[in-house]
Amino acid sequence: MKRHDAIAYFQERLTRCAMDEEALHNLSILYKSMGDMEQYQKFARLTLLTKRGGPAHFNEIGLALMTNGKFDLAYEQFQIAVEIQPSYGPSHLNMSALKARKGEYQTALEHCQQALNFMPNDPAVHRNMAKLLDSLGRTAESRKYNQYVLRLDPNDATTTKRVALQSISRNDTGQATAAYDRYRQLKGEHYDLRF
Repeated sequence: MKRHDAIAYFQERLTRCAMDEEALHNLSILYKSMGDMEQYQKFARLTLLTKRGGPAHFNEIGLALMTNGKFDLAYEQFQIAVEIQPSYGPSHLNMSALKARKGEYQTALEHCQQALNFMPNDPAVHRNMAKLLDSLGRTAESRKYNQYVLRLDPNDATTTKRVALQSISRNDTGQATAAYDRYRQLKGEHYDLRF
């Protein structure tokens, strides 16, 4: 089903029930995927007005607020999502990103650890943890998380390059060379970097 067909389907559902939570939520996601932030925010707000908005809905509102640079309000929405469902990992991850953006790396690390507890196999959480640890100068720990990302997502070129660079900084030229060769393969580049 194409996006425009899906939008028509969910709009038709709203003609039968104007407060159809699922239709409102799906419309907000569809508009967001199309880059129409005005419609996205409208339907995300309407979803919350159904008074049945769960953590995913509050998380979406937080993301919309983040997109508009309203970081404190976004953080509040993520907190509401976590209050409703403490194990809702995406909101923990988003709070981590917001705190990191403000330079509050220790708090960001705590939120990221919570996200990791609830989403242990999500490469995005491990990527975020690696970036935070790297920002705190904990390169060895960061490299371990990046290596785990590559076990979860072996075709992640950016993380592969990061492992190569971190391996150089740890004087592990064997790992650095292997990671760089893999990075080059993923990017389709055919030149050599001499270490």
